Amino acid sequence: MAPIPPVAQPDPTLEASDRALETVERARPRRTYLGMSGLGDECSRKLWFGYHDPLPQLHDAATLKRFADGHASEDVLVNRIRLVSGLSLLSIDPDTGRQWALEDFEGRLRGHMDGVVIGLLQAPQTWHIFEAKCSGEKIYAKLAKMKAEKGEKQALRAWNVTYWVQAQLYMGYAKLTRHWLVCCTPGARDWIGVRTEFDPVEFEVLRDKARRILDARAPLAKLSNDPSWYACKWCHYHARCHGGAA
Repeated sequence: MAPIPPVAQPDPTLEASDRALETVERARPRRTYLGMSGLGDECSRKLWFGYHDPLPQLHDAATLKRFADGHASEDVLVNRIRLVSGLSLLSIDPDTGRQWALEDFEGRLRGHMDGVVIGLLQAPQTWHIFEAKCSGEKIYAKLAKMKAEKGEKQALRAWNVTYWVQAQLYMGYAKLTRHWLVCCTPGARDWIGVRTEFDPVEFEVLRDKARRILDARAPLAKLSNDPSWYACKWCHYHARCHGGAA
């Protein structure tokens, strides 16, 4: 019989650090606006709850660390892009000294861009909205596949509709016609870029969607009446939407 391997004892100091990380996160003030980054979600009812009657999102320490890893990888990505001669990537709005901010409907709809960039070798005279994303290997591989199969200009929508909606809103409100998303794997070891063009018709459709969510006095229609539907099953608002939770 093989010996039972010893069980590593937890480190109380590191455990305390994890709990402190969670406490700091839970103390952050909740978002009081509808985010452009989430408007692409297929369920308008979920977005209605998130704006009008939100439940707290309680992430554990492991999840918060993954978020931090992604942000750090995106910072590395940006610094490497800035090494290109003749390229200018602005992460801060020079007029405010803060992250680029967009809003509509008296500030009830808001978005915060990663930056704007000019000097891309493939379109050196055109300003682009810039967006950095860090993803796992499988999600990264899917984007590479979509770019190869659909072409660069259609890849973002085929890869992730939510990111595509975010891109359209950012372009529309910033009054730019091009968007450049660069996706990297953790540590920015691999990366891929896709450019997307502005669609003014889709922008107005999305703006109308935001207006309906913001102005509705009661929850919007369910995505599905089946509580076990794949998009509903793991939703943060499942109990409230399907189970009548207060």
